[in-house]
Amino acid sequence: MRTISGDEARTLIESQLAAHGHGVFSVLAQYRRDDAVAAWHETIRAVEKFINLPRFGIADVRLRAWLCAIRLDGAFVSNPGPTWLAVRQALAPYLEPSVVARFTRIMLYAGAMGVAFAAHGQDARSAGITLDTIGEAVDYFQSRRRHFVSLLYTMPHACSASLVLQPYDALTVLLPQVEHSCIAISGFHHKLALLEALPDFSLEVDGIGAMASHDFETLDDYFLEPERASIHVMAELRGDQFTTPAMEAMDGQKIFSIAELRNGAKLIGATYEAFGLKDSDFSAMCVLVVAFARYSRDDYYVQIEKDKFRSMLRAQDELSPVELETLLVNVPSDYATNTNAYQPLLDLGDRVVSNVNLLSRFLYAFKNVHLGSRRRFQIHAGFIFEDMVKRDLERMGFTVTNIKRINRKEFDVVATHDGVIFNIQCKNNWIDLLKIEAERKLFARYNRSLTNYYSRALKKERGREHLLKQELGMDKVVHYVVSRFPVIGADAAVINYNQIERLRPPGRVGA
Repeated sequence: MRTISGDEARTLIESQLAAHGHGVFSVLAQYRRDDAVAAWHETIRAVEKFINLPRFGIADVRLRAWLCAIRLDGAFVSNPGPTWLAVRQALAPYLEPSVVARFTRIMLYAGAMGVAFAAHGQDARSAGITLDTIGEAVDYFQSRRRHFVSLLYTMPHACSASLVLQPYDALTVLLPQVEHSCIAISGFHHKLALLEALPDFSLEVDGIGAMASHDFETLDDYFLEPERASIHVMAELRGDQFTTPAMEAMDGQKIFSIAELRNGAKLIGATYEAFGLKDSDFSAMCVLVVAFARYSRDDYYVQIEKDKFRSMLRAQDELSPVELETLLVNVPSDYATNTNAYQPLLDLGDRVVSNVNLLSRFLYAFKNVHLGSRRRFQIHAGFIFEDMVKRDLERMGFTVTNIKRINRKEFDVVATHDGVIFNIQCKNNWIDLLKIEAERKLFARYNRSLTNYYSRALKKERGREHLLKQELGMDKVVHYVVSRFPVIGADAAVINYNQIERLRPPGRVGA
């Protein structure tokens, strides 16, 4: 074991990125493009159903709990028949046969892959996730879904030979690659960002791998990307400020459908209408996305001939057709580049292909970009974030005060616990996490400006803590900045929101 840092660490990380990138490319290069895209598309569909069915597809709480507790261990793998049959019988009254079939297929794969990983000494248990039960397998696949989509985007670029990737083999073939290379690529890009940002960053290197001195978690709960004010938070904390539109009836036996996409577009527009979201650009994009969905097959897959697609872009007059095509169609590229891709359509030469989930994902991301420059939204999102922090502190056992101003000095969130005042500044400054892979030096520069700004803010708060002591009659004040978007820094008083649990008092059990 030896410790490396600086240029030596950078050289090692860059060599590993090149090796893993080549590994992904060489595996995909064996396969014929169209077959691989179709097979992996179907695999992603099955995995998404596996993730969403226990979370949202069943109303019966007891059935969900029973389902999530089912073990997928060696005993299951050696004799899956009874469990497979029990699950099918339990789900059949609620869901259409194809949904049940896809769910049980991934259940079988998850058990087999968990046993295979253990047999080959491959540990797929990051962040405490295992494949031991259906519930844990759901978390596992949710943590990998971004990598699955990135592989799909990479296939038109990499797949160039004649081997046919069969749908029933796709997960067996590519999941080990996700574990070995795809996760490593994201991890090594994060390590380069840490190296740029922290002078004391180092790697402990041995014959097996490299352990970083620091880590950087960019995602929220359920492996979601951070937002200024997500649609779920808007419903929870500002639900009285917008009217939910009339929704289409949906088939309760389906997990995904075109009706769900249309309903989602209406709900996004209504939720953020007060901030000007339903202007011509967003409305035009909604119309286009819904129009694309009319070319769906089996209420999921979308395929449009290239000429027809371009004529649809020219038929609207709000946005430039050329700019629209750039926004909507992924340019074939390498895996690392595709980890940042949000275009909903893949270019397969004479046609473009997509699915309901990719269209929904794009529309939601377009909403975030569209709102990002709206001053009214930025201001209100700041207040919403303060309410998020207050909610979390109350759940952790703090007493949140109603202090907002003392002697004309403003405070964001002031809470108390065990005779100590917690003065918390809530910072909702957006930082583009996609730059970690795409433009790392730009990310590092903006990260540095934010951490310097947060340090100055803490210094300012410490200089006026006497106001809080006098107001609340307590002698001890601690100051924190909670940043909605994660930053890299050495100051323990700056806490990224996805790690707000660091504030939980000792002995308090999580809610």
